Amino acid sequence: MTTFTQAMEAADSLIDQLQAFTVDRRFLPRFFDTIFGLRTALGSASDRFATQHSGDDGDRPVFATVLDRCEQAKAIGTALAPSEATVMRYAEAVQRAIAALDGQGSTSARPALRGTLRLRSGFAASVRGGSRPTTALSSEPYYASLIKLFPVEAVTLYPLAIGIAAGDVAIRLILIAVITLFIIVLRWFGTQEERGGDADVVAIGVSVISFELYAASLGGFGYLPGGPEQTGQVLAFITIMWVALVPFVLRRARR
Repeated sequence: MTTFTQAMEAADSLIDQLQAFTVDRRFLPRFFDTIFGLRTALGSASDRFATQHSGDDGDRPVFATVLDRCEQAKAIGTALAPSEATVMRYAEAVQRAIAALDGQGSTSARPALRGTLRLRSGFAASVRGGSRPTTALSSEPYYASLIKLFPVEAVTLYPLAIGIAAGDVAIRLILIAVITLFIIVLRWFGTQEERGGDADVVAIGVSVISFELYAASLGGFGYLPGGPEQTGQVLAFITIMWVALVPFVLRRARR
């Protein structure tokens, strides 16, 4: 039966495949954010999985599920052609692999949204007695903070919105607004502590801006004077720099 080592090797292989796509010029700039977001999400899920499991025989069904999901996604990636439909099919397969990594070893059968997108500090801070929590983020890996700030869920929804709009500017803008509202609502709860409390408004704002930049790079708000190609290149560059640097700046500011 599948071992822990085989499951981790399958996840690492899928991560390497995603990493290779981020430097493939066919996927820049149109699909870069999707691939980059999946890469960081999978890496974060893999790390969490490694800390929750060992080589115990009782976990073999868990390892088999992870291996199966990762191999399925990798097979799709091997034959991947850079089109909207195939990239989204690959993204869905990678998301299933992430779900397999995250969905096992839970101590509770009740799904929990609160706290899943909150930037983690090195210790549990208390807000009782009027004191403010310390928000040092040094204990959480950089890419874990990055994926929590980058709205992968919106990147997955946006191509569907483009298809629904079918070239109608008004409908496209309405759908962008709906997706933005979805990000705010989802992350309002996701950035609270597990037992409730204040949401991380700054993190929510960063996620919203990241999505708006992503949508703009694909012409969601129109084009620059140079047309679609210039718009995609300029705004994709800005988006990548924003997504890469903001988590670093935010982490340092909160130490």
